[in-house]
Amino acid sequence: MFDLLSQLGHIAWFIVFPVLLLVGLGFVLQRVFGMDMKTLVRLNFYVVVPAVIYVKVVSTKLTGSDVFLIMGFHLICQAVLAGLTLLVAQLRGIPRDQRRAMVMGSIFYNSGNFGLPVQEMAFRSRGYGDQALAIQVFVMLTQNVTTFTIGVFLAAGSFTRKQAMANLKHVMRFPPLYALLAAMITIYVGTHYVESAESIAYALSPIWESLNYMAKGFVVVALVTTGAQLALVKFGHKKYPVRWTLFLRLIIGPAIGLALIFLFGLEGKGLYAQVLLISCASPVSVNSVLMCIEFDNHPDYQAQSVFYSTIFSPITVTSTILLAQVLF
Repeated sequence: MFDLLSQLGHIAWFIVFPVLLLVGLGFVLQRVFGMDMKTLVRLNFYVVVPAVIYVKVVSTKLTGSDVFLIMGFHLICQAVLAGLTLLVAQLRGIPRDQRRAMVMGSIFYNSGNFGLPVQEMAFRSRGYGDQALAIQVFVMLTQNVTTFTIGVFLAAGSFTRKQAMANLKHVMRFPPLYALLAAMITIYVGTHYVESAESIAYALSPIWESLNYMAKGFVVVALVTTGAQLALVKFGHKKYPVRWTLFLRLIIGPAIGLALIFLFGLEGKGLYAQVLLISCASPVSVNSVLMCIEFDNHPDYQAQSVFYSTIFSPITVTSTILLAQVLF
């Protein structure tokens, strides 16, 4: 018991607490200086995240079956959690007009600005930071694609041809997709024409070094951005089932992930099982708020869910990291 408590304290102090400090720094900076969020988000979205994706995917060389496993796992997690959310909403008598927003809060989570830094910090000291980030990259891509497809249907209550085309254009402008494509081309050329994909990138040394510098700054930029976004959250006076959303996202989400890991026999895959489980414990995605604002689908509900799930996530993330280390 003492060893478990010691391990839990180590995770909280050396992994989760640094995350909280950077998020808190972003929160304070936004309140004091009123930073330009568009610039901060664009820096993160168009520069730092694509650099992380390219560098980590090229360096790690995940196989096609690995990618299929990661993305398939999270699609199933989302489907199961959506079904359970609707069941809870029915049993608890949640108003029908709030149920779609409730589903969004439970299945769409912050796999990028929060999830990527947490994975990097959780595995860096053990020498698996790059591999963990490469796995989490595909979790993030899955989340973003489903947010701008299924998320539109949930937020709008329908999915017209016009909306489909608009969101296809949005997805096609998603910089991380092109970073992933560039990484896959690099790996393909490296596999078929030279000794390794990294040697191609190294041949373009100035570009490769620049990408590495950008990738190294990701943790700070991502977490400060998260804190700044939290500082802008505004609460309305209407009461929403936020507690149920937090329960589903922070507790039931990881529980479903754990069950699926054992159901599909992934417990023997070590690092993959740990990263997949930890990724399920992330707080509600800020993109959910943006969708609900766009379609006027209880944006205050989503804003509260994002704020409180981020505040309480250190508790559940710490516990989930411990569980992943003990079990896998």
